[in-house]
Amino acid sequence: MVDPIALYYPYIHVRDDTWLKYAALYWPKMGRLRPASYPVRDSAVAEVLRREMGWLVDVLPNRAAISVQRRFLQFVGEYAAELRERFGLDKSARWPPRPASSFMNTSSVHGGATSAGSVGVWPGRGGPSAAESRSELDPRLGYIHLSKTEPQVVDNLIEEGLAVEAPGRGGRWLGMHPELANVYMCVLAEQVASQNHLHPVTDQVLPHAAVSGWTVERIAAALLGDHRISRSEREPGDPLGAFVLTAFETVVPANLASVPVGKIVEIRQKFGVELDAFREYVTGQVEQMSGIEDVQDFTLFQEHIHNEVQRTVAKQLDDLRERLRSIGLESVRALANIKTFALPPLAATAAQFAGINPAITGSAAVATCLASVPVQARNERRQAMRESPVGYLFRVGQEFDPATLANRVRKLIRQR
Repeated sequence: MVDPIALYYPYIHVRDDTWLKYAALYWPKMGRLRPASYPVRDSAVAEVLRREMGWLVDVLPNRAAISVQRRFLQFVGEYAAELRERFGLDKSARWPPRPASSFMNTSSVHGGATSAGSVGVWPGRGGPSAAESRSELDPRLGYIHLSKTEPQVVDNLIEEGLAVEAPGRGGRWLGMHPELANVYMCVLAEQVASQNHLHPVTDQVLPHAAVSGWTVERIAAALLGDHRISRSEREPGDPLGAFVLTAFETVVPANLASVPVGKIVEIRQKFGVELDAFREYVTGQVEQMSGIEDVQDFTLFQEHIHNEVQRTVAKQLDDLRERLRSIGLESVRALANIKTFALPPLAATAAQFAGINPAITGSAAVATCLASVPVQARNERRQAMRESPVGYLFRVGQEFDPATLANRVRKLIRQR
């Protein structure tokens, strides 16, 4: 089974670098919906992941937009009156302004609105207004890059008084009520994911998610509160994403934000075998959690995930620690036994035990035995971690352990 690449939404740029580090510890790669003409301004963390690992992948949304068009046109056609009443631009004066950092301010993917003023006359697709000429975007709206829509959808939304077209960084944008923009981006992200074997993920707390079945009925339920929709069509959770994040939280320190991104790159490069085994294990565990995505209460959904991680991942980690502890004790006993050898009678026996030339006796034989025990113990520890499905998690915890890092620093100092 091919490990799915993650698909970040609803923005182009990931807004939370700590979340990005978590994601980079697990997902093979991460795609993002980036228009070809859009100039990126990645954070330092994202830039390292893109440049050194090729981890960030740009995805063009064109084909998916064609597939989404039919659903959105049908939705707007069936619910036009209700949409105008709730999301019509002529009622925007009643919409509260969003802070610049808010997801709902730019719920598509735009890098941020630049104007706090309002647009008095909605220009539709006619000539640009003074605000448009200055590339100012109304902070009350959510903006979607035109490359993520189809002309029919753009025309339809503008004609119904639900959207306005305006210039901005990287091209032209379609502005609308943030909730409407949010749902459109969720539908688009889900379509892109289904067409390309991607798994939608986000660092935002969103009112809706890009997972599982955005039918016309679900779009209506999300935007218009249509409670006639059946339970099976309501907002599902994302068990895989939640399981992965909760599992990492069992070993990753709270100060992950201060961990250099280079450390993330190093871990990925050093422990690829263990990571592959962990991904396979996670996939199996999530597949066994049948139906959990339908839990309606988000707090209870999180509790189910937490309990499952404790029951499976935490137990596997405890078993691995116990096995490693046992290997350590065995190596200590072996060293103690070798040190009690009496010379010269046991020298030949020690040499034979270590697999060295019987002609070598005395202190040289004992020294060889002493050296072979820690090497054997290290090999056994490495084998134990590779055989454990959570060996990668254990490795990550070790790499982030302050005591481990301090020991490495002390060793470097002694070597100078």
